[in-house]
Amino acid sequence: MSGDDTEEGAGGLFTRFFTGHYDDVRRYALRRLGPDAADDVAAETFSVAWRRFDRVPRDEPLPWLYGVARNIVRARFRELRRQGEMSTPFPEGDHREPGAPDPTGAVAERDSALRALGRLGETDRELIMLLAWEGLEVRDAARVLGCTTATARVRLYRARRRIERFLDQPPPDGERRPAAAPRTPARTALKENP
Repeated sequence: MSGDDTEEGAGGLFTRFFTGHYDDVRRYALRRLGPDAADDVAAETFSVAWRRFDRVPRDEPLPWLYGVARNIVRARFRELRRQGEMSTPFPEGDHREPGAPDPTGAVAERDSALRALGRLGETDRELIMLLAWEGLEVRDAARVLGCTTATARVRLYRARRRIERFLDQPPPDGERRPAAAPRTPARTALKENP
């Protein structure tokens, strides 16, 4: 921020920043921890952004915000695991925005894809989610993960191959894969973001 910004000007700038990005950060948290924690994670993310507003990249702030939210989600996930309240990387239930369509034919595919995604390591899973769910480009996802674009591309290539293998294998621990689970859409989604 420039030295000639007044407190009111800085507050107004942050208010516009908050309004413009809150929903994206909340959806990020919603997809990772569910509705009970989404608002808290978003609020905590913007609390950090307020304290460090001079460090937030003005041209592309979303990867920075996702990086902060990712750290908060990881801390909460570790705490939930310590308390024995969460054993999988995805909370149970349907965490779509209210009114969002959920075609029944896609439920089995979604279940298979989430299982395959859940079998990836944390960083590879986060990379896939940043690309597929948050719509980031590989270079922006790399910024969130704190690695180079080249490293992110290699991780993405390897993660795609592992997901394809997971979709072709039976689920671990004797879980049954739904018989009607077509795998073509999941593979198509994996190939959409180079």
